[in-house]
Amino acid sequence: MESVGSKGCLEIWTEENAKLVAELKNISTNTAKWTDILRQNFVYFIKLLEKIQGLEAYGKHFDERGILKLWEMTFRSISDPTFIQTVDQLIYLQCLLWLSRNQLEDVEVVLHMLRERSSSVSGVNIQHDDLWQCIKTGNLLKDSSGSHLLLVQSLSTLGKLMYTCATFLRGFHKVEQGHYLEAIDILQPAAEGLCSKRILAEIYTLIGYSSVQMGRPQTGLQYFRWALQADIQCFPALYHAAMVYRQLEIVEAELEALNHLSVLLESWDQSKDANHVEPQILIQPEQLVRIPSTSHLLTSVNQVYVKHSLARRCLQMGRTEEAAEHYLDLLASFFEGSQKEIFLVADSTVPRIPEIYLEAAVALLQCQRYNDVITICEEISCKMSTLLSEKLTFEIIVTEWLPKDCLERTEIDMVCQSSHSEHLNQSQTHCATKKETLNYILWMATAFLYQAQAFALLRNNKESLTNFSRCVNLLLKVQVVGPSDSGQPNNQIDTLKENIMEIKYLQKLKSLAFVGKGMQLTERGQDREALQNFHLSLQACSDSMEAAYNLVQVLWKLKRKDEAVSFWKKYYSSTKAAAEKVQQASGSQKFPLFLISHLKEVSTSEEEAVSKMVHTHYIHHSKEKSTAEFLRPMSYL
Repeated sequence: MESVGSKGCLEIWTEENAKLVAELKNISTNTAKWTDILRQNFVYFIKLLEKIQGLEAYGKHFDERGILKLWEMTFRSISDPTFIQTVDQLIYLQCLLWLSRNQLEDVEVVLHMLRERSSSVSGVNIQHDDLWQCIKTGNLLKDSSGSHLLLVQSLSTLGKLMYTCATFLRGFHKVEQGHYLEAIDILQPAAEGLCSKRILAEIYTLIGYSSVQMGRPQTGLQYFRWALQADIQCFPALYHAAMVYRQLEIVEAELEALNHLSVLLESWDQSKDANHVEPQILIQPEQLVRIPSTSHLLTSVNQVYVKHSLARRCLQMGRTEEAAEHYLDLLASFFEGSQKEIFLVADSTVPRIPEIYLEAAVALLQCQRYNDVITICEEISCKMSTLLSEKLTFEIIVTEWLPKDCLERTEIDMVCQSSHSEHLNQSQTHCATKKETLNYILWMATAFLYQAQAFALLRNNKESLTNFSRCVNLLLKVQVVGPSDSGQPNNQIDTLKENIMEIKYLQKLKSLAFVGKGMQLTERGQDREALQNFHLSLQACSDSMEAAYNLVQVLWKLKRKDEAVSFWKKYYSSTKAAAEKVQQASGSQKFPLFLISHLKEVSTSEEEAVSKMVHTHYIHHSKEKSTAEFLRPMSYL
């Protein structure tokens, strides 16, 4: 930067700064393009900052890390008091830029340099622990009435702003690291600093979240309330409150919070919120605080998550009418493309879109809206059919054999075999593709199952049988086999079917489909075919009470009562003996929410009636046999 006439570089730079500041202050905050003007002036001030940096580093290149070295060199080289004062003011601006990029460590390094120089000049030692407090109170760098540099905002205001933003980020990082008590100690003073409504609400949200994690849910709820009082559009606070109510099993409060959140999102204008600027403070805290996108605390997620969470909870709580309406609203948003990005905690367990469709089908089945079920399931089957080959055969090959107590951790390898019999690349990408193909099969089969159930409840026996058969035929494409050279007994395959979740899901679908098909065949008087399907259902899931109950009924109808008695006794004793073990195992391996049986479930009274019928026949038959033995002539040797 060359001098003009008798003016020095610093004087010229100061005049440029004064001109920009004066122009900005003379513009009315009510101007329609106020936000655009602020953005334009921000660019001008950035260029001005680059000029003052270049006055020490002319002809040299400094990368992002090199700026720290530049500041260190500046501290050592300057001696002019006026120049020092100007540089000190620029330090705060530099720190604000670093804060906006989440470079908190660089901020602390430069401020330590400033602290050390201030201590050497004044003779007062500023302790490390007092650094941020000194910035907040303005003791580290004070406004000077004699300064020739015109400022848009005072140093005291910038210091308070820096304190709030830096403290917020420090506390946020402590929360992410799980140091909740330290986070609360850091964040509570930040709430007393120069905060916008949004930042204050987020500080309260983080304190509330930390309190909940420390086992103090009521304290957490109080902070969430304060967050919403500060900013009614603090969606994370409302979401976290709903999760606390869920933890406390206060269902009504949880659903009310989720519903209120959903309503707020519908009316939320993101662009209006983003353009809001308080004219008395040109630099807002939220402009400097950037939450990492990988964070699970205050990141943005699709509005679908909120709607789905509300619909799902209503379904789980048995409020099927409400659930059905929420699901239909959610499905409509898929077509409208009206999902908005919001700041909200994201849950990684949100299901895939086909699974949401199937959950909707479950809710509609329970509401007896059978035609809607058929329509939704048809949508799924049509989409999935374009992704599956008619000649596809899918095998699940167990590549590693483990002891029985470790089978739940067994990894499975899935091999696709097409009519071309080609050797497929077993890369990680291809493995993921094969697993996705299995998902397509399971989703499509479930859709066929629910269509069949809906047609059955509409008394359309023909269509019901057709869809049960489609479900079965699709599932039979998946075969579970063991490695030919494993040397392990084949009965371990059955054990694997009980422990690997994907296979349990597959077997459950088979069982439900065979039972449903058998029941429809019974209605048509095809009892022998129905009997075969009930046997197949039990082969898929040996503990299926529906299959066992219907099998006994058909055997009885066919006058095969002794066979019915023998089967029921064997089934009842084996299932009761294994009931406790199965219940313990199912605790950690739950089926998806949408996999809920809507076939005719066997009630306790029906089960007892069959047991009584079987027992009566057994006693009567035993007495007749005993009498016959007594009346038989004795043979004499």
